Amino acid sequence: MTKQTIISLIAAMSKNRVIGLNNALPWSPIPADWDNLKEVTKNRKMIMGRKSYDNPHRIWSEVGNYVITRQTDYIVDEGFEVVSSLEEAFEKCKSDDEVFVLGGEEIFRLSIPVADKIYLTLVHETIEGDAFFPAFNEYEFNLTERKEFLTGQNTPYDISILTYERKNSSS
Repeated sequence: MTKQTIISLIAAMSKNRVIGLNNALPWSPIPADWDNLKEVTKNRKMIMGRKSYDNPHRIWSEVGNYVITRQTDYIVDEGFEVVSSLEEAFEKCKSDDEVFVLGGEEIFRLSIPVADKIYLTLVHETIEGDAFFPAFNEYEFNLTERKEFLTGQNTPYDISILTYERKNSSS
């Protein structure tokens, strides 16, 4: 193989690493975060766990989506395909330049060791939740971009949009 697909994670978390509450985002919509998500994921396939797929406010790509579940008879909407593992989803995306992993918590935990990039929005609030972004070794990554938004700048919260790239990545 002459090229390798870039595996990117994209998430938003609070100061206490919360990413979800009751299978939904635990904060009010953050337009600056949504704008960033749309920009970086444009024309890229997405991989998500079943719980993320079941979220009524799910994110999806017009070019392809994979839902990871152990349920062999799980039915998904048009534009989505069921896979049984993260590895199967990656295999189906091996000819793509970049693919995005959207979560949830367990899918992020499995993806971090193989991630080339992490796009992480930090909401500068402590927020109640039941799903968390896993800790990762930031020393294995370079912080390549940081965008700051203050409350009122297209966001109801102070946020930082961070882009990490793995050091010594093969991509």
